[in-house]
Amino acid sequence: MAELLEKDAIISDINEKINTVKILLYKEAPHIFEKIDFDNDEIFCSPLLFAFFRHKVINTFTPEEEKALLEEFMQGYYVEKPETYSITHLYNEEGIAYMPSVGYFKKGENTPFAPTAYVKDSSVKILRCATPFLKVILDIPLEDQQWDDELYNNRIGQLNNAMDLIRKNVPDQYKLIDQCCEYIYLFNTDPNNSNSFASGNALGLAFFNVYQEEYNEIFFIDDIAHQTGHVIMNNLMFSKPTFYKIDQTQAVEEILGRPDHRNVNILIHALYTYYTTFYCLDECITANSFEGKLYKEAVARIGFYQRKCHTDLQILDVVIKHFGGLENMLTDKGLKVMKSITNKFEEITQKWGETINAYDFSNQTYNFSFKLFEELNP
Repeated sequence: MAELLEKDAIISDINEKINTVKILLYKEAPHIFEKIDFDNDEIFCSPLLFAFFRHKVINTFTPEEEKALLEEFMQGYYVEKPETYSITHLYNEEGIAYMPSVGYFKKGENTPFAPTAYVKDSSVKILRCATPFLKVILDIPLEDQQWDDELYNNRIGQLNNAMDLIRKNVPDQYKLIDQCCEYIYLFNTDPNNSNSFASGNALGLAFFNVYQEEYNEIFFIDDIAHQTGHVIMNNLMFSKPTFYKIDQTQAVEEILGRPDHRNVNILIHALYTYYTTFYCLDECITANSFEGKLYKEAVARIGFYQRKCHTDLQILDVVIKHFGGLENMLTDKGLKVMKSITNKFEEITQKWGETINAYDFSNQTYNFSFKLFEELNP
């Protein structure tokens, strides 16, 4: 979505987020500004710091716990690092604490046992375990939130390869990812507990549920595009009135007259993530990045989402009619985003329609499975 880069529309939204977090932090603990670099945007773009303030709104912690958690977390951003770090409340249920820019501590130890991890050649960090700031955001069993070296070691190469392919083949989308996504969190749980997701309550953090053994770099290109798509949109919509002219929380089913669990904002988010997934997979295919089964899976995933996108565009048409036109729903910024989405859908349908229309997706569930796909499309 090059226009977001060319006109710096998303930069203004990110700056508004930064200024909002600065104000919140100053109101909560003004003395901390004496110890940190006010101009270090990484601090104020932290999804974990953002999540802290969201938890404060819903009173997850006592005032005493809030004060201690914030003080302990912010030590990682001090310009002058303390000789020893004071940690009492920052530990998760497993007894591990994460401090930004420093690393991971085990309870009772004064030095980190593991550093902050990064996606290779990227500014995007990998969160290795849950933190108290994700208490009501990461809703999966505690055993699936544990520090997992096996999961990390088995998947980090695939994640690195996928991000590298996006960087090389879809540079404008990669730039948006780099601007908006601070952390990726890998987990493995039954999808009935949680799918991959990105939460506006931890703005800048993408959660990937890597639960299928068959997953590979194609899955990661798909999920990076999808979940960071949500992250990008959450940044772009940080101030909802700059994107919507309507109440974006209105239930879609009230307009359709039939069941649909989403509101208008969730529907628009879904459509944008189809765009990002089409864009990243198609550009990588065009660059001859895949062959054999990897190529087949990449095309199959495009077909899987093309059907979903087609259905959701039909639903959007009903919503548009309800409001008397898209221009009555969205601002100029929102209209430009929607134009990019519909243009990409038409491009993908024209380019891949004949191939994907021959595929049988009837055994697929919510999450694409290449194993199931091959059963019907050998």
